[in-house]
Amino acid sequence: MKYQEEKKYVGHRDQLMKVKRIKMQEGRADGVEMIDVQNRSGMHFDVNVSRGMDIPYLDFCGENVGFISPCGIVAPEYFDDKELGFLKSFTAGFLTTCGLKVAGAPCEYEGTSYGLHGNLSHTPAEDVSCRMEENDGAPCAVIRGTVRDAVIFGDKMSLEREIRCSYKERKFTLHDKVTNEGYKKARQMILYHCNIGYPVLTPDSEIYIPALETKPRNAHAQEGLDTWMKVQEADPDYEEMCYYHKLKPDENNCSSVAVYNPELELGIAIEVDLSTLDHFVQWKMMGAGDYVMGLEPGNSTIDGIEDAVRNGSMKYLEPGESREYRLTFRILRGREEYEQIKVTK
Repeated sequence: MKYQEEKKYVGHRDQLMKVKRIKMQEGRADGVEMIDVQNRSGMHFDVNVSRGMDIPYLDFCGENVGFISPCGIVAPEYFDDKELGFLKSFTAGFLTTCGLKVAGAPCEYEGTSYGLHGNLSHTPAEDVSCRMEENDGAPCAVIRGTVRDAVIFGDKMSLEREIRCSYKERKFTLHDKVTNEGYKKARQMILYHCNIGYPVLTPDSEIYIPALETKPRNAHAQEGLDTWMKVQEADPDYEEMCYYHKLKPDENNCSSVAVYNPELELGIAIEVDLSTLDHFVQWKMMGAGDYVMGLEPGNSTIDGIEDAVRNGSMKYLEPGESREYRLTFRILRGREEYEQIKVTK
């Protein structure tokens, strides 16, 4: 039955698809504002208005997809931007956006110190809107907001985000527009820290990353190079490993990565527009209590500003210039859908 017919059987649209503003009220999450989205496919996620319009929770028919760190949801006022202080309030969640001036390791560059992953994910959004539009006779949730990363005497950047989720589709799209609002040329780094956790991620899960080339981030990761695509049992002594992958493009210069759990017959795929997100990092952390696989599209390497400048991966925006980034997140049901994303068009 189509939506226009279904409407005859309900008193309110909330019976079919819900989009609600909510506020957390306990612990370090007190005061955090989120937009809660649930559509008819069984997909449910939250957009954290207080934290960069990121997505802490994603689940499908009650099965969790992302990884929630021991911090849980933390309000932005607890942010420590020094060195690795980011980790004290790193929710991880399904998506944490890193940037806009630095993404990756803490570093010092031209006399300024930068903490891990930048400020974006700890900055509240403004000009936020949440509405239901009808496309082709069915509702579509459209969420928009702007996050500013600007400082007096320094770079002035903004990110405009739009998230779209249709009525019965097991997917949502993210469209970001980053603009240099200052009057000097500015460095611009961004990393979409997508984190897959239990129960989608288990030792039986399958990892799909169509890599043309794979490089370990350090000597420790080199030790596990032959098994980067394997998921292990949770190990309390496990030390994280990271890999740089060059993704194979399709005819539209896009690529898809995925994690699939054959026991649950459930997975998640991420489609990346390689025209602007030309780097990809895999974060493999098989620790007990810290069990997560990061699939992380980005626009540069993540070993500090100086390293990115030196290796040529650093991106720049001229005054007034904008750059756009697009991702599609799709829930996979069954082996056939998982195998289908491997077919390069």
